[in-house]
Amino acid sequence: MNHTLQTLEAQLSQPQPPSEKLHLLDELYQFLRYNDLRRAGQLVEEMLVLSEDQTSPAGRGLALKNLGDFHFRQGNLPAAQGCLEEALAVLRRAGQLKGEIDTLNALGNLHYFQGSFPRALEYYLEALEQSRKHQQKALEANALNGVGIVQYTLGNHQEATKYFLRSLALKRELDDRLSEAGTLNNLGLVYLEVGDLSGAVQLYRESLAIKKMLGDRQGQANVLSNLGVVFQRLGRIQEALDYHQQALEIAEQLGSPQVRATCLENLGLSHTALGNLDRALELFQVCKALYQELGNRLGELSALLQVGSLLGRMGQTDSAIQTLQQGLRLAEELGPQKPLLEFHQALAAVFEAEQKPALALYHLRQVLEIERKLYKEQQAQKTAALLAGFQVEKARQEAEIERLRNTELARANRELARAIENLKEANAEKSRLLDKLRQQSAELERLARQDPLTRLHNRRYLEENLEREFAASRRYNFPLSVALVDIDNFKQINDTFSHQVGDDVLRIVAQILESGCRGVDFAARYGGEEFALVFSQTDLAGALIACERVRQRVENHNWSDLHPSLKVTVSIGVSSDPTLPNHEKLLAAADEQLYAAKRAGRNRVCPQS
Repeated sequence: MNHTLQTLEAQLSQPQPPSEKLHLLDELYQFLRYNDLRRAGQLVEEMLVLSEDQTSPAGRGLALKNLGDFHFRQGNLPAAQGCLEEALAVLRRAGQLKGEIDTLNALGNLHYFQGSFPRALEYYLEALEQSRKHQQKALEANALNGVGIVQYTLGNHQEATKYFLRSLALKRELDDRLSEAGTLNNLGLVYLEVGDLSGAVQLYRESLAIKKMLGDRQGQANVLSNLGVVFQRLGRIQEALDYHQQALEIAEQLGSPQVRATCLENLGLSHTALGNLDRALELFQVCKALYQELGNRLGELSALLQVGSLLGRMGQTDSAIQTLQQGLRLAEELGPQKPLLEFHQALAAVFEAEQKPALALYHLRQVLEIERKLYKEQQAQKTAALLAGFQVEKARQEAEIERLRNTELARANRELARAIENLKEANAEKSRLLDKLRQQSAELERLARQDPLTRLHNRRYLEENLEREFAASRRYNFPLSVALVDIDNFKQINDTFSHQVGDDVLRIVAQILESGCRGVDFAARYGGEEFALVFSQTDLAGALIACERVRQRVENHNWSDLHPSLKVTVSIGVSSDPTLPNHEKLLAAADEQLYAAKRAGRNRVCPQS
């Protein structure tokens, strides 16, 4: 026994509050309705009795809904419709949203089965709108499946496939294998209709495997019957016969008259194809009686057509005409155009075989007239269904936009959740790496413009920024001065006191130069023991004062900390000529003054003359 069934049975064997017991009975019914219809009917009776003692109408509505479903599965369509319509009214008054949507889907199924496709579509679309609005995904999947089956029946195969695939995706997201199998079965119908018989067989077999695994025997009977139809189309009649026989055996074990009638009809078609006309007639007669007993008048129409056509082939003309005319009257009473068309075609064939051309012509004219009406009706219904689908799609998109605006996207399944988590971790790592790269990039950028020994700006920085300062000076007509600073006798310092002391001298001189700069000025290492000072918005006189201060600080610094005999001085050349053509000439002019200072005896500042 299924573990869930065992659990429910065990819970029901314990004392429960009436409201809780009703819900447990409902859950148990949902399982048993597929493979033990008799037991399912007993559960419905128990629910009805229990709900009569409850003050809350919700329990009554739930019981009526299941009673309607039970009658539907038995083929008692009028009783099913009455129960479902009453259940819908009760559940709406009670505010039981899930039960209401479930009943809307059930009414859609009922009207579809009765051939009332526009009404069925109305119920399915209302169920779809409500389920999306209230995020009831399981019920949304059922409604999508319902819309798809209507679109399929009306010949909108592309639209039908779209709805079936959306339903299938939701059912797989919810891990609802039983419903998934039902949608696979419906997709098989589309494949069958468009002529992809091998694709239909594959889908049916996948559906059958799931139904077997889950113990859905009624579903197995339906799929086996569909496989029989496919193999009959393939011309493999004996295999078709085997499938139909398996389906019939299951239906008889279940005690479901509706499923049994469908299986008998399909089995009769296979025997007809094999030429076993007597056996086929016997099956169709039993099938007709079952449909009449169930009150399934559409099924009765189909059986009458098969019986009448077969009697005509067997030469029993009077019985054939009588049966077909009976079916014709029933079709006229019910109003569906396609069965009416089929009965006129069958009668025309019988009268033509009997060489009664006038009567055959009459029925053929009726066929032509009905075909015209049927074509117009089908086109109108197809158009209405497509427009309804467009409205549903528009509403779906609007609902999705609203859902995305107000809530976080739900995880599609556990695999997707893990993938998203992994992606988050990867993104976090990526962010950390990007931050590190930005820091490294900034550091590299700094190092690319900084002298590593003195930490002053390097020559590259000097060239880039002096060029910009020179251009701004020319444009806005403000002064600019540049000084080149050289440590006197630096080679002798390295040779006498060591290169380590020489490096320390360079660092200390750099610190003195940097401390002598204002916020708008800057110092840079020009190369070797040479440095540059750039004085923005400073004329020659101001630059000379700043440079003389630097020279004195270098000379007066306590160099004995590095070595008792160490003395350090600098020579400085200054240029501030705005008439020079570019910043390179300005540097060259400062360099000339630097050499002038060297020639004049060092430890001095030489300005541009």
